[in-house]
Amino acid sequence: MRTIPALLVTIGLAASLTGCAASGAGSAPSACPAPGAASAAVTATGAFGKEPRVSVPAGLTTKGTQVSVLRSGDGRQVEEGTPVLVEYTLVDGATGQVAQTSGYSGQTAPITVSAAKFGPLGTALECAHVGDRLAVALPKSGLSGSATSTSGTSEKTEDAVVAVMDVKQAFDARATGTPQLAGDGMPAVVLAPSGAPGITIPSWSAPKDDALHLLRKGSGAELTAKDTAVIKYTAVSWAGSNGDSSVVASNWTDGSGAQAIPLAKGQLIDGVRNAVLGHRVGDQVLAIVHQQDGTTAYVIDVLGKMPA
Repeated sequence: MRTIPALLVTIGLAASLTGCAASGAGSAPSACPAPGAASAAVTATGAFGKEPRVSVPAGLTTKGTQVSVLRSGDGRQVEEGTPVLVEYTLVDGATGQVAQTSGYSGQTAPITVSAAKFGPLGTALECAHVGDRLAVALPKSGLSGSATSTSGTSEKTEDAVVAVMDVKQAFDARATGTPQLAGDGMPAVVLAPSGAPGITIPSWSAPKDDALHLLRKGSGAELTAKDTAVIKYTAVSWAGSNGDSSVVASNWTDGSGAQAIPLAKGQLIDGVRNAVLGHRVGDQVLAIVHQQDGTTAYVIDVLGKMPA
C-alpha cells in the first residue's frame, strides 16, 4: 500500500518526520485549516474517487497551508487521530504539472490525521468530512525538515505543492467497544484521554503460553484471514520481577498513526495475528506474546478493516 510521504521525493521533497507525534485523540482540533488564494485557485473535475483533471496556475505560491473544499461530502467528520483513506493527486505548483497520484485503485494505506509522519498533509485533513474533495496548497518547505512545524506554517511566500484529496472513508480513532472485566494475572491497562493505553507489567513471571484477554468488546465486522485490519497498538516487554519493562513500540506515540496489517497466515507473528483474527471492529485486545527475544504484552485497538 502507498502513502503520501513516501512518494513526495518525485518532486524533490522529503516527508516531514519532525514536530510532535500524534496523540491518537478523537477530539476536535482547536482550529480547522482555512482556505486562501492559493487553494482557491485550484480546480479539479471528474468523479469523486476517480483520478481528477487538476488545474493549477503555473508559478503558484503560498504562505502557510491553505485548504479549500472543492466538493462537500455528507459523511462523518474526521478529527485528530482519525485514520482515513484518501485518493490523491500531487501537483508541483511551480510548473502546474502532475507529479504523482495514489493510483486510484483503493490500495492506499490509511493516513492518521495529524500524525507526525504525514506532516501538514495529515493536518490538512482535520475537520474534513467523508465525501469531501479537498484542494490543499502548502509551501514546499512544509514537507521537509526545514518546515517550522507540521502545520506547514512558513515565514515567507514559497512555491506551492498542491494535493487534491478525495476523503473516501474514516475509521474510529480508538476502540469503541464495551469495557470488560480485568483478566486474572494479566497486566493492568489504563487509558489516556486520547485512548492511548498505558500498560503496567506485574511483578510475577509471564504466562508460559501466549494468552489473550478482551478489554473492550466491539460490535463491528468480524475479521477473517482474508481481511486487512486497521489497528493502533502499544507493546511493552514483560520483565517481571527484574523491573525492566519498557515500551517496545507504539503507533499511538511514535508519530506513525494507525497501521493496516494483513491477516493472511505468514504475514505476522502468530501471537499478534491471533490477537486480531476472529475479533470484531471495536474490540480492544490484550495479548501476551512469546517471541525469540522475550515476552511482550500488546494492547491492540481494532479500528476497522480495509476495503476488499
